[in-house]
This record gives sequence, structure tokens and C-alpha cells, in this order.
Amino acid sequence: MSNWPQQSEAAGFYGSNIRISKGAAGPDPKWERDNLVTVPLPWRAVASWDHGLKIRSIRIHKRCAESLTRVLDAVWTAFDKNQKAIEIAGMHLIGGGYVWRAMRGSSRLSMHAYGCAVDFDPDRNGLGDPTPAMDKRVVEAFKAEGWNWGGDWSPQRRDGMHFQAAVV
Repeated sequence: MSNWPQQSEAAGFYGSNIRISKGAAGPDPKWERDNLVTVPLPWRAVASWDHGLKIRSIRIHKRCAESLTRVLDAVWTAFDKNQKAIEIAGMHLIGGGYVWRAMRGSSRLSMHAYGCAVDFDPDRNGLGDPTPAMDKRVVEAFKAEGWNWGGDWSPQRRDGMHFQAAVV
């Protein structure tokens, strides 16, 4: 799918995932059960924050799952299904998929909170880094599916680890 919504229309496209309880907002467990699925990784991976924590799949919105599967398969193929090549590119370091939180520096929900964003190799592709180190084969695979790459954003907001199925 390459017809992703604008960020401002994410709630309409992916569904409202906010639950208000006792005056506080949080994730809606029913929305999570109804909309989130796991997409298996075709290579071995670990959590970027804990290299001992093995990651076998990424939790994402069901509307993005088939597309993300195609992206991951394309990346795996572009790297000749070679684990060492994946590791050299940093694609074995998973920074995250679904997590209910606000955008950094904003009160609006992050695209991660809708399950339509993923992060890879955050150590070399941090928020605000003007020269992200993301391998062009990875960027091309995501762009072929219409995903937006944070490495294309303005230098102050550049986020080279981040890919989202929503248009900025």
C-alpha cells in the first residue's frame, strides 16, 4: 500500500486509540487487541537498548502488516539473505514498533502510538542527527511501499532511524 494517510489523519485511518480513565489519557486495550499484529523479522535481531534481548517480530497496526512484511523481505533479499550484512548495516538493532507515547517535544501522539512506525539502528541514526547512516537499500525498500523516512525531514527534526506509514 502506498496510499498512507497524512499524520494529522492517523486517528481516522488507524482508529482512535485513546482511552480516558479517571481524567487521564492512555492506550485503549480494546483498540490494541483489535488492531495490533506482529510481523516476523526474516533475520536475527536484538533490542537496541538491550543487545541481549532477542527480537523476533515487530508489533504494528494490521493495516501496515502486509506492507512491512514486503519491506522486510525486500531488505533481506537486498542484503543477499546474509545475517552479517544485515548487522553491518545495523538492521539487526530494533529501536521499536508500536509504543503508546507522544511525539518528542509535542503533546500529539507519535506515529508509533498508532502502530504505523518502526525504528532501526537508533545509535547511528538518532533524532536530530543531520547525517543519518541508514543504508540506501533499506530506505529504497520502505519508499517502494510508500513509507515516509525520517531521514528526509528537516535537519532539526531529521530522524534517520524512523520509518512511518503516514505522510508528514
